[in-house]
Amino acid sequence: MSTAAPAPPRPRFDPFRWVLEHPGIVDTVIFGAATFFLLVPGLLTWTFEPWWFFSLPMIAAGSLGRVRPGLCALIVGILAVLHFAVGQQVILGDAMIFYALYCTVAHARVAVARTALGAALFGALLQALAVGALAQTGVGDVPSRVAAFVTSGSVTFFVGVMVVMGTWAIGKYQHARIDQVRLARERAEQAEREREQRAALAVADERARIAREMHDVVAHSLSVIIAQADGGRFIASQDPAKAVAVLETIGTTGRSALADMRSLLGVLRHDEESSFGPQPDLTALPELLDRVRATGLRVDAHVTGDLGGLPQATGLSLFRLVQEALTNVLKHAGEHASAAVRVQRDDAGILVEILDDGQGIDPSSDGQGHGLTGMRERIGLLGGTLLAGPLPAGGFRVSARVPLAGSAGAAAPRPAGQITAPEPAAPVPAATETAAPVPAAPVPAAPEHADQDRAFDPRALPAPASPQPAPQPSPSSDPASRL
Repeated sequence: MSTAAPAPPRPRFDPFRWVLEHPGIVDTVIFGAATFFLLVPGLLTWTFEPWWFFSLPMIAAGSLGRVRPGLCALIVGILAVLHFAVGQQVILGDAMIFYALYCTVAHARVAVARTALGAALFGALLQALAVGALAQTGVGDVPSRVAAFVTSGSVTFFVGVMVVMGTWAIGKYQHARIDQVRLARERAEQAEREREQRAALAVADERARIAREMHDVVAHSLSVIIAQADGGRFIASQDPAKAVAVLETIGTTGRSALADMRSLLGVLRHDEESSFGPQPDLTALPELLDRVRATGLRVDAHVTGDLGGLPQATGLSLFRLVQEALTNVLKHAGEHASAAVRVQRDDAGILVEILDDGQGIDPSSDGQGHGLTGMRERIGLLGGTLLAGPLPAGGFRVSARVPLAGSAGAAAPRPAGQITAPEPAAPVPAATETAAPVPAAPVPAAPEHADQDRAFDPRALPAPASPQPAPQPSPSSDPASRL
């Protein structure tokens, strides 16, 4: 019986964080309570002071300071002008002028903040004029009244300007802090999105890699097994001994494919008991050629240079390239076709070339398979070049050159699928220009390869059909002796 996954723990309530995230509710409670406590004495005694009609709305408007700073400043400013106009110069609610200015500078747009600053300075000027007019009352001569007006008005205006500018500076500091917090939050969210995108890309790349590996392993192994099974069906009635050998080849190929798949899918498991076998590379090329030859396909191999010591990714990708190319020969080249594999390692890198003299492109194929796509992706990730296509006179060619680290021709890896044409400097057999189909000849199910090490020479193939008599067989022209 399966048990449901435990629910994630609920985050612990943080009152300080809640206060920061709900400024409107907090300000409504604070300024609403202040308004109520100022109103209670009048309700109890049923006596109302004139300044209440201005101070209480100004204090209540403070609840909008952080959520609607522009509206808060507008309400407070209108009430301040009204109480000044009716002769009440200073009331309790005037303290909200500085709070409204602070909220506007800290939370509103720049234009609104500048408007509020100008209104506050104008209010300081009005207060200075009112204080100066009050100071000259009762003074006898005109010079004394002027001196009292100027002195009192100047001091009041200076103090008012200092308080207004101090409030503006505090608001600017808070505005800068809010911007820093916002930018830090945006950076954190952007970093989280990028981390998720990188994880998604890594998953996609891993899926593509696994798909390529599965395609190469399954397609090659099934092609060999199918070819062996078809041949064994005809051999069983004629030569049971050879049928046993065919069945042994099928079993060996199936076990090898199973081991490759187990090694590939083992990375998806987290069991400590899982054992991962070594990945194949070009040093395993002889075993691969033996399996293909066991199907009846004639394969000639020519290796130049040391294939050991290659980077693991390079060796595996090139091995899969040869495997996929030979699989395509088995599937599409047709009967009586032969193939040649050439591997050349030099100071500039490593060249792998697979040619066949079959029918080229299978007419029944739509060309949308995953084999060539996987080849392009593999070679593109290694920074190499790939050329794949039919030959003019028949057959198919797959050629890849990969630079090795530290070599003169090494290049930075390109994204998968970005393929450029190979340089013409790489030697290519003349089959790209003059090759003709191999003469139809019976191919044994499991031929002997006494002279496998001889190079595949498509120039030795017969010329296109003409009225002249066929040439005499020779060691270089006889199809049987080529392989």
